[in-house]
Amino acid sequence: MAAEAEVLKAISQGEGQHREFKRLIDNLESIAGEIVAFANSDGGSLFVGVEDNGVIAGLSDPDAVFQSLSQICRDRCIPPVSPVIETFSLDGKPIVVLTVNPIFNGLKPYRTAGGRFYLRIGRDKRDATGRELVRIAQASGELHFDESPVMGANLDDFSLNTFNTYHQVQFGLTLEEQLNQSGIELPRLLQNMRLLHDLDGKYALSVAALLIFGNSPQRWMPQSRLSAVAFSGEDEDSDILDRREIMGRLPDIVDDTRAFLERNIRTPAIEHGFHREDILLYDRKALGEAVVNAIAHRDYSLSGSQIRIFIFCNRIEVRSPGRLPNSITLDNIRLGVHAERNRVIATLLTQLGFMSAIGTGIPRLIVRLSRQVSGRTPEFELVGEELRVRIWAKKLENRI
Repeated sequence: MAAEAEVLKAISQGEGQHREFKRLIDNLESIAGEIVAFANSDGGSLFVGVEDNGVIAGLSDPDAVFQSLSQICRDRCIPPVSPVIETFSLDGKPIVVLTVNPIFNGLKPYRTAGGRFYLRIGRDKRDATGRELVRIAQASGELHFDESPVMGANLDDFSLNTFNTYHQVQFGLTLEEQLNQSGIELPRLLQNMRLLHDLDGKYALSVAALLIFGNSPQRWMPQSRLSAVAFSGEDEDSDILDRREIMGRLPDIVDDTRAFLERNIRTPAIEHGFHREDILLYDRKALGEAVVNAIAHRDYSLSGSQIRIFIFCNRIEVRSPGRLPNSITLDNIRLGVHAERNRVIATLLTQLGFMSAIGTGIPRLIVRLSRQVSGRTPEFELVGEELRVRIWAKKLENRI
C-alpha cells in the first residue's frame, strides 16, 4: 500500500533531522525529550519498533505503544503536544509512527515534565540555550523581542524632537499638548506605548523605542545597521563598485538605503533619434517593500548579524537575519500569509508611512511588480539563520 511504502522509504533514509528510531518505549522522559525536540524545531517523526540502524523489529503490543505515546504527549510534554499517531504493518511487523507537525504545535517553547527544553540538531536532541529559548518563543509569537528592554539605554538616549514629530503626525497635537491634556508624565505615556520599562525605579528604553526614536541606536545594538554593497558582476567575487555601512534610526536607514540603490542601479536607454527611452531594470516599489520588510521583520536578537543588501549586475539580494516567524513558510509567504516578529516596530513604521497595514506587500508588490518588469518571479530562500530575497533585473536585449 502507498502509506506503507512511504514509511519504508522514510526508514531507508536513516535517522536524521526529522526522523528518530526507537526499538521500544523504555524511558518516558527520554521519549518526551524526542517529541519536545521535534516540537521546538521543524517537526519530525518518531518510529517505534525500529532499530537504530533501520532494521524493522516490530512491536508485540502496538496498541499499548499507541496509548503510551498519547499519554506522553499529554502528560509529559508541557504544554501538551498534538501529534499524529499511526500504526503500520511492514512485512507483517507492526510499528507505530508519531509525527509532530509544527503547524499544530505553535505554543513554543515546549519542555519535558523533567524541565528540559530540547532542540533537534541532525540525528540528536540537545538542550536549548537561553538565547535559543528566547528565539523559539519569539518565532512562535509568544514573545516580541522589540518590546524587551535595552539595558543601559534610558531617557537620555531618547530623541524628544523625533518623537514629537511622530506624535504630531500620528495624533494631530504636540507632545506637550498631549501631556498637558492627559495629565500624565512622559515616562507613563511611553510605558503605555510599550516603549519604556520601569526596572526597579530605573527606566530602560525598549528595543523598538531605541531603533525608531533613539539618539544612537547602533551604540547599543550594532546589529541594527545595514550593509549595502554594489558588485560589478554576478557574484561576490567580482569587483566592488560601492559600499556603505548605513546607520541611524530605522526610518533614516530606509531612506539612506533607497538613496544607495538609486545611486547604484544603472538605467540603460534606447536612442530613438532625438528621443531617449530609459529602460527600467527594477520596480522601485518592489525594492522598497523588500527593504522595509527586512528592516521591520528581521530578528534583532541575533547580535552578530546585520541586514545585507547586495547589488549584482543581474539581480538584487536582500539578506535578512532570522528564520521565518511562527507559521510562515517559504511557500505561504508568497501568498501574503502574515506574522509580525516585531509588533511595535511594524506598527510604528506603518504609522510613519513606510509600510502597509494590510500585510500583502510580498504578493502584491514584491512578487507581482517584479515579475511584470523582469518576467522572473522573485526567489525566497533560507540559508542557515538568514532569509534571502532575490529580485531579478530586466534582461536587456542585445540592441541596447
